[in-house]
Amino acid sequence: MSCVEHTTESSTRLTARRPPPGTTSRALGRTAVGLLFLPLFLPSSMRLLPMYLLGPVGVGAVVSGLVALRRIRDRDGADPSRARTGIALGTAAVMLPLAVLLWVMWELSQV
Repeated sequence: MSCVEHTTESSTRLTARRPPPGTTSRALGRTAVGLLFLPLFLPSSMRLLPMYLLGPVGVGAVVSGLVALRRIRDRDGADPSRARTGIALGTAAVMLPLAVLLWVMWELSQV
């Protein structure tokens, strides 16, 4: 038996651990909410950059959360809280600026 054959036979198989379902959605939702407040801490020349990223990140959180909920539905004992949190945060991060924008447009039309 050669040295190579000996090491391959005795080595244990490593398996990658998968994160719980909905982790991506929750991470994207947290990022979207963080992007809401990031312009407060940036110089004026860079304040619009987080707003351009807010929509895609928020929508990504909602879509990945819905996909995770659909996958969780088939499993017994799976916890959907991460996916639901991501959906809620992503929805709030997208809807809050839209609501403020609509309110400002309505107020300006009254003048």
